[in-house]
Amino acid sequence: METEKAIMGRRSVRDYMDKPVPEEIAQQILKAGAMAPSAMDKQPCRFIVISDRKKMGELSKKVKDRLGMLGFGARLAERMKVKEDVIFYGAPLLILIAAGRGDEWAAIDCSLAAQNMMLRAYDLGLGSCFIGFARMLNKDEEALRGLGIKDSQELYCPLIFGYPKEWPHPKVREAKVQESIG
Repeated sequence: METEKAIMGRRSVRDYMDKPVPEEIAQQILKAGAMAPSAMDKQPCRFIVISDRKKMGELSKKVKDRLGMLGFGARLAERMKVKEDVIFYGAPLLILIAAGRGDEWAAIDCSLAAQNMMLRAYDLGLGSCFIGFARMLNKDEEALRGLGIKDSQELYCPLIFGYPKEWPHPKVREAKVQESIG
């Protein structure tokens, strides 16, 4: 696939078919993440792969409970009370990217890996979405331990993948150049 097509076509998907992502495809997505550049080539990203729906449901509940405690406003609070998975959207694959806590480059390194993974997933016919709210799991030490995330690590990029029920239409976006020097 052409790089431009992937960049212009990939969109956040929040509605998935009930169809598992084959292991071979998950491995290709992980390889794309591993190939991302990192500061000083430290390659700090650690990937936690979850395809167990029960585990995703437990994590979703933990995130919803955490969000409910923070008072993000009435509309969001009501949305967190529903039984449906409004965190991981029923996606069949969740990949969490963790790295060292306190590493000043970790968020950037993990984000670069996440973008590679989402573009590769699109190339393979899968939808994806970065789930920022799932970073609330960083405030739940028990949940982190249960995921194999060490005390010295932090969750930076929670990503979901799956076969979309339909593809969102790309939006027109323009670069907002603040200044052009030279």
